[in-house]
Amino acid sequence: MNGIRFLRRGMKVLPALLISALLPVSAQGADGESIRIGVLQFGAVSWTLDAMSHLGFDRAHGVKVEVVPMAASNAAQIALQGGAVDMITSDWLWVARNRGEGRAYQFASNSTSLGALYAKADSGVNTLADLKGKEFGVAGSPVDKSWLLLQAYAKKQQQLDLAKDAKPSFAAPPALNELLLRGKLAAVLNFWPYGARLHAAGMKTVIDMRDVLAGLGVDRPVAMVGWVFQEKWAQANKGLLDNFLAASAETNNVLRNNDAEWTRLRPLMKADADVDFLALRDAYREGVVPSELHIDVPVMRKLYALLAAEGGEDLVGKARELDAGSFYLDGAAKP
Repeated sequence: MNGIRFLRRGMKVLPALLISALLPVSAQGADGESIRIGVLQFGAVSWTLDAMSHLGFDRAHGVKVEVVPMAASNAAQIALQGGAVDMITSDWLWVARNRGEGRAYQFASNSTSLGALYAKADSGVNTLADLKGKEFGVAGSPVDKSWLLLQAYAKKQQQLDLAKDAKPSFAAPPALNELLLRGKLAAVLNFWPYGARLHAAGMKTVIDMRDVLAGLGVDRPVAMVGWVFQEKWAQANKGLLDNFLAASAETNNVLRNNDAEWTRLRPLMKADADVDFLALRDAYREGVVPSELHIDVPVMRKLYALLAAEGGEDLVGKARELDAGSFYLDGAAKP
């Protein structure tokens, strides 16, 4: 669908022009060491940091958080590269690729949420095989991790090449949701916050990415998204970083169990309908179970090999094997 590809191109930003104009617009006002975090303005991380401030975990750990709003993920990545921020959220594949190219970033886990493949209840799409010859949407790009994992799963489990046997189109997550709801696509592979809204709208899950991982031999949830920072910054600010990660873990502990804090966060979530609000809350909670956030390097190596086989150099660059230094292990999530 040319329209979808156009939408994808339209989402590109000129991040280099944005970075110089960005200044921290909110600080927690605590006495303590400062950490600048590049945050997508409407992303789930903004909920975490808002709750951290409200609950006082930043101040309790002597951390002053400065939030630098970002318009897009690539803007945040360039801000980190240029030193405009100390930390962003991204996936560890981005970290691994950069390490292979001589840029030493590290990853500390924050969420196992990945999303799923969704379709209308009456669409006739009940399995991946039902996508043959049909157009379906994929959030992100042709080297998005969920898309690569889904392709590997389809080949292994159903001898199906989705890139050839179906008609994938790539676009921004909100546009894909709208097209699915209007019946313009047979199904949509989307990230978890947008998937939660689809679920709330009555869409069914054709296959969850956790089931995809299990089908590929990874029988436990894997943290794909987390806090990303330069390794030299982590070495120079180890105490600050560990304190921040502890504050983040405490915040998520409250968000897993405290409904009142979610009620307070609701205006920030842009969830007017109760069904949307509850779906977003529950999906967030599913991704921050402490025992699932611990980094298992052998499992990560296995997953990396699967992704590298599917995505090739476009995904991993020169790094054909995963550098274990990609992960910051001192600040592992605690129950």
